[in-house]
Amino acid sequence: MNDEPSGRLAAVRQMFGLGRKMWAAVLALTAFAGLLIVYSYGFLEVGLDHIRIEGPPLPDLPDGSSADVDTSQALRPPRFKLCRDLPVSAGYWNLTTADHSAFVEIPQPSDIGVGESVCVRVVVPAQYTVAPMTFVPFPNAPWDSVMLDLVGRDTNTSVPVLLQMADHTHNYFRDRTHVYEADVVLRDADVYHAEGYIEFRHAKWNAEAFLDPQPFEPEQLKMPDVQINVLDEDGLSPYSLQRYMDLPLCTDSDADGRWVSVDVLPFDASLVPPPDNHNLVWLPYDCRLQRFTYSNFTKCLLRKYPLVHWFGDSNTRRALKKVSTLGKWCAAEPDSLVCTCNDNTEPFTNYNANQRISPFDLDPEAGGAVATGAQSENKSRIVAFKWDGLTTRNNPPWAEYFTSDFEERLGRPKLALFGMTNWDTAFESRAFFAGEVAQLADVVDAKYPGAAVVLRTGQYYCCTSDMDKFWKRRYSRLRNSFFDQTLIDHFKTKFAGSRNVLVWNVAQLSERRPYKLREDDLLKCAANHVRSEIIEIENQVLMNALCNNAID
Repeated sequence: MNDEPSGRLAAVRQMFGLGRKMWAAVLALTAFAGLLIVYSYGFLEVGLDHIRIEGPPLPDLPDGSSADVDTSQALRPPRFKLCRDLPVSAGYWNLTTADHSAFVEIPQPSDIGVGESVCVRVVVPAQYTVAPMTFVPFPNAPWDSVMLDLVGRDTNTSVPVLLQMADHTHNYFRDRTHVYEADVVLRDADVYHAEGYIEFRHAKWNAEAFLDPQPFEPEQLKMPDVQINVLDEDGLSPYSLQRYMDLPLCTDSDADGRWVSVDVLPFDASLVPPPDNHNLVWLPYDCRLQRFTYSNFTKCLLRKYPLVHWFGDSNTRRALKKVSTLGKWCAAEPDSLVCTCNDNTEPFTNYNANQRISPFDLDPEAGGAVATGAQSENKSRIVAFKWDGLTTRNNPPWAEYFTSDFEERLGRPKLALFGMTNWDTAFESRAFFAGEVAQLADVVDAKYPGAAVVLRTGQYYCCTSDMDKFWKRRYSRLRNSFFDQTLIDHFKTKFAGSRNVLVWNVAQLSERRPYKLREDDLLKCAANHVRSEIIEIENQVLMNALCNNAID
């Protein structure tokens, strides 16, 4: 009886052995065919020690079914990658200045389409020092301040590379190698190369509290020998100058854009705001600026914001000189010292520009005049408040503007505009400033119920240090930017969903100036005032935002 089971078992084993060989052959042929198919699409990358198949995931069907899907687009590899998908070379983290100077890397140089991005990295090798760790960055801020642009060969467009720390613990320690990166969106068809330098190492860009500003001693960056070609392959770019006049009117004062030569405009230049002193006009990418006359702006204020409270420093004073003279201020002599830099002692009659509180009435034909008595129904009124930001240098303290009879004396406006961070960056710590901003936001909530709010950023600063022995203003490009962001973030959070907070980003206009012009213009004025032509363009951005139904 034992012989029969043994014979059957042997037969089964023999059959199983044949089946296994057959299935192994089938599987091998299937795998080979699959590899041939993948290889034919060009997605197989064979390295020295790995095989990797790339491509975006197939789209999920909404109902989870297994119906046939057109995978031709899904299988196509992306033309560019984000920095997060391009690992930093492990060897970079062990570099020192003895091995290599700081350098810029574009890890995936290739042609891209308009509106696509390119990953840009900066590697700053460790520089060991025995100097005391006096300077420290703000939390989650870089130790090194790097100014870098991608510059168009034909358009001369400068696109700032807004670097962030790569995700690595070394970036949080002073004496280690630091790697910074950014995905830079390029919207203008052109061929781009990198330009820039290290402004400061070891957090010397951040002269907080009792520290003095440090000398500006830029360090060279080694640039990659590559260019980025941005293509408008089908000629349908939404950012093309040919389509600029088709864009909707701007209803924001924070729209990104670029400076364009009047000579290449395919439309009448009088349809957009006037050019700067280099015959360049500011054109946002996603919306259209129209040219406002100050007379029309005054009519807009009378209709929408008949009473405005406008707080600010000397930069605000210069903007209001344009407004109160209906644009005539500095129109005749734009190259004079008053118009290019400093108007502190200029006699001015349209309003009391140097008083702490100065109301003036605006007439569409006659312009501004010092307010006397009650406001007329056919004139708008601006109450100009002069302050030194939210600093302790205000005398009396800024909060004393808002006494119990504040509304009775100065009215309840429909628009309140606040310009600051210039003095704050120069003379206060960021922690102190954050506390004052919180107090101001509470005051705005209480004293300006229902009013639209506009925040004017500080002026852009770069390319130098303020080494004046008397002033010791602690400006730097990064420091100014962080103060601006502190202001914006708090107000946006405080009033989220309850009222519109508009950011009048004057810093952005200067930051996106052509690379060389930015340096040349800013170095000519120690007060960090912009020329009257730039003031005009800043005002045009605001006028469009206020009068194109942005914050009704």
